[in-house]
Amino acid sequence: MFLLRIYLIDPIWIVIVGILVFSIDAVFAQSGIRGYVIDQNRQPLPKTSITVSVQSPWSSYQLYTDDKGSFGRDLTPGKYQLELYHLGYKKQMMWVDVIEGKVNLLDTILLENESQQLDEITVQGSRKLIEQKSDRMVLNIENSVLATGTTALELLKRAPSVRVDEEDIIHMRGKSDIGILINGKLSYLSAKELTNILKGTPSESIKRIELITSPSAKFDAKGIAGLINIVMKQPVAEPLSGNAHVFGGGGRKGRYGLGATLTGQAGSWRWQGGIEHAYRGEKEYRNFNRFYDNKGNEGHKSLQYSSTDEPLQTQQARAGLEYVPNDKTSVGMLWTGNFGTYKNFSNGYNDIYDHLDKRSVHTITANTNISRWQAHNVGFSLLHKIGENRELSVDWDILYSDYKADQTLWSDILKYGASNALQESRRNATPSTTHLQVAKLDYQHRWKENVTAEIGWKSSWMKSDNNSLSDTMQNNSWVSDVKNSNHFVYHEQIHAAYVNINMAFGQWGLNAGLRTEHTDADGELRTDGRTVHKRYTQLFPSVSMRYEIAEKHQLQLSYSRRINRPDYEDLNPFRYYVDAYVYWEGNPLLQPELANAFELNYTLHRDLLLSLYYTDVKDAMTSVLMQLPEENKTIRSIHNIKGFQNYGLNVNYSLALFSFWSTQWNLNAFENHYFGSYGGEQIANRLWSYAVQTTQSYRLPKSWSAEWTAAYESPQSDGVFRQKASGHVSLGLMKKMFNDKLNLKFAVDDVFKTSRYRTNSGVGGVYMDQQIDLDSRVWRVSVGYTFGKKRDGADKKKSEEQQRVRGL
Repeated sequence: MFLLRIYLIDPIWIVIVGILVFSIDAVFAQSGIRGYVIDQNRQPLPKTSITVSVQSPWSSYQLYTDDKGSFGRDLTPGKYQLELYHLGYKKQMMWVDVIEGKVNLLDTILLENESQQLDEITVQGSRKLIEQKSDRMVLNIENSVLATGTTALELLKRAPSVRVDEEDIIHMRGKSDIGILINGKLSYLSAKELTNILKGTPSESIKRIELITSPSAKFDAKGIAGLINIVMKQPVAEPLSGNAHVFGGGGRKGRYGLGATLTGQAGSWRWQGGIEHAYRGEKEYRNFNRFYDNKGNEGHKSLQYSSTDEPLQTQQARAGLEYVPNDKTSVGMLWTGNFGTYKNFSNGYNDIYDHLDKRSVHTITANTNISRWQAHNVGFSLLHKIGENRELSVDWDILYSDYKADQTLWSDILKYGASNALQESRRNATPSTTHLQVAKLDYQHRWKENVTAEIGWKSSWMKSDNNSLSDTMQNNSWVSDVKNSNHFVYHEQIHAAYVNINMAFGQWGLNAGLRTEHTDADGELRTDGRTVHKRYTQLFPSVSMRYEIAEKHQLQLSYSRRINRPDYEDLNPFRYYVDAYVYWEGNPLLQPELANAFELNYTLHRDLLLSLYYTDVKDAMTSVLMQLPEENKTIRSIHNIKGFQNYGLNVNYSLALFSFWSTQWNLNAFENHYFGSYGGEQIANRLWSYAVQTTQSYRLPKSWSAEWTAAYESPQSDGVFRQKASGHVSLGLMKKMFNDKLNLKFAVDDVFKTSRYRTNSGVGGVYMDQQIDLDSRVWRVSVGYTFGKKRDGADKKKSEEQQRVRGL
């Protein structure tokens, strides 16, 4: 049972903030207008231009909708003309009356696509594939031709300035340790469990991916490199609608999948349901070589080769119910389930050579690893608008995750000169369960149009139970290996509170906030009675100042303090065997790493963004290597070193070359500098790197469209490792039919087979070189169909108002 402990804020401060909020609101209460703009898909239209004019005396005001499509302004009583315009949409004009002391809440405004015929090429207004905002880059996945038959993790591999390595660790702008959010909610799962969820999330269910490099205090402080928010598609407010899709393809092995969603609304009730199934076959070839130059082992080397067959099956389901009694209140419940089975069958050999370059040992290995998991999440939410400019939201999530991995390792070791081969066999069972509850409350208050304040509270309670049962074969019988078995139980509570304010005065803007987080963690290694206790409170300020130099030109300077806590998988000292000679083990002595991040941005009309950034990390957590040359073994673990620094330049540019051709370019140049010591050996890994990526999109005649992307990454440093250069070219083609209800897609990833993984390191007198021949050239064909009955009249108007409450 978890006990809620409040260490954060004296209650008097909450009272004071509340008094200030409502006092200032009373001062600024005025007349004016508020509205909300959406497109034909009932999605918000940010940065819509709104000209507010009054004829007598003649004057006008220029407004723009925010990221949620909302706009508003305080006005004196009178009659006003509104002219709304967004590139690619029909211009709309309307008249409104403003009454003394009242705010005119306008009906939701729908802008229709503006189609035009140019040389038999139909051009329709739509969102850009990649959009740049002040604190994040937005990838509109549903607009991408290439986003078919893939997963969330594979989509991240193609995101600008993002790299996913062979161990599925996500890097952004050269930094790892990223906080992953799904629909704005932070994941508390271990890296392995989260990877499984991302592998089981199909691209067809994803609306957009947001790369947040400068989070405000409202967000969790987790994430040295920032946050990645994966936003899922939301149900539309129709009596009955849905979609179905199926895909097939393959690389060295076949892949296929299918899924369907169904949503509906009756009166004030809205429901949704969906199910997805996917199978991914994969075959890879690996070389892992070690060359010894330490005392007594000069000239020795170990050459290792293996081929892996890695089938993955995933299922995902969801069911939700929402009650929207009016245009101010929404209450909902959503269950999501993720299920999967991953198998890894690896066969290979390891040859050891002496200083005379003669093979002294030959080992044949067979490794089988079967992992099964299920994760259930039930979320409850309440959103209520208080008056015209106050909003309260409450969320409560309950998660249960069950993960089981069974591994069997067989090795036949032949030492030259010996009469018989030595057989070694090992098996490991690692069942683990995670229970998690997260509760949060957020309150937002907007005064006039230029001041918005937010305060909130969040608490999480987590328990993880991890068991590792290891056996070895002796005399044809399995015998418990007590030395390599353990039982690790981890409890963690995090309680946080924040206050954030956003102000705009003329050409200046300020977003400043303070977040405090208290962590209470206890780990118990029940095998030998060891315990780990961590209790600490940290403050995380954030501030962002912006200045509009001239129309379409803006400067922004940001600072934030971030943290990355070790997860229970990193703290658990159990051993995971890659093969007979390489294994990984956790470190119960890990400490959290803290970072100060700075960023200076220049924006030109949201088409060009130049970013200079610098991050300084203390007590950096990084992978380290321990070598046992006499046993030909390598142990990989994670430890704190003195620090890590990352600084660089990011350039993102979007351009519509023609009405049917748009292009996007991203360049990221940075230096990673890891410094400190481990095991008596100095670590000083420093390297300048760069990555460049381009995406080209075309709208072709007769509802055809095409897209291709190309990327190149130079060598990069990561802890004690250095990764070699890599790149890829991918292309796709799409045809829409039957009023865009049916779409056919064809795509090929890594056309020229240039995506590769190669890394090396030199630690403890041992030089290591690892190469993986990835199964990266994959083709896919998909068919998707959308259906539904649209509402009209008063029901449609009410539905759109309800969507405004939900922020859709």
